[in-house]
Amino acid sequence: MPITINHIASSSKGNAHLVFDGETSLLLDCGEGDNMEKWKWVSGWEGIYQISDHGRLKSFKKVISGRILSNKNKTGWYLNVVLAAPGKARLSIKMHKLVALAFIPNPDSLPEINHKDSNKQNNTADNLEWVTRNANMAHAIKNNPRIISGMNNYNKEVRPRPVLQITTDGRILAKFCNTFEAHRNTGVCSRNIHQVASKTEYKPGKTRKQAGGFVWRFDEVAKNG
Repeated sequence: MPITINHIASSSKGNAHLVFDGETSLLLDCGEGDNMEKWKWVSGWEGIYQISDHGRLKSFKKVISGRILSNKNKTGWYLNVVLAAPGKARLSIKMHKLVALAFIPNPDSLPEINHKDSNKQNNTADNLEWVTRNANMAHAIKNNPRIISGMNNYNKEVRPRPVLQITTDGRILAKFCNTFEAHRNTGVCSRNIHQVASKTEYKPGKTRKQAGGFVWRFDEVAKNG
């Protein structure tokens, strides 16, 4: 069962000293002041979970002194946790958000959290900052230029923009929701389909008239409708 704040007292273990004051607890490394790890109760989950400025989560549901929970993600993507307790709705939340809410002031109510070093799993408080959506995207693009090529591919081929498959004598054979679907159904390269439909150059001064033996045109009526 979750413990109450009143049950928590000062205690020591190993080379560290654990001090609780009802709202914040400090785990002091006796040798190095710079390594001090600060803990705070997760808002709305007081007496149940604490988050540290080192990006670690501790549960008090079964162990009175708290148990640090393992949190791993081999994909390199954001670390996510699920908070749960009897009588409370489960909450799925990213670890870096818990850290930012607890340790980083946000007087301007900025909507997003940026990882300064671009490591999505480095959730220490000094690596996080509240930012605008535009600032977050600009930082991501600056540190990972491949994002641009992915965005361009999405905009050109994946997002809904209907394209028509037309015979060389002008008969409409089919209509697809985008060039990617046209490729899936016909086997014709989606890049070539896009180049024909958009009349973009595939080499300086050269444009494609056909792709796969067909003429391709974007259905501007459907796009504008």
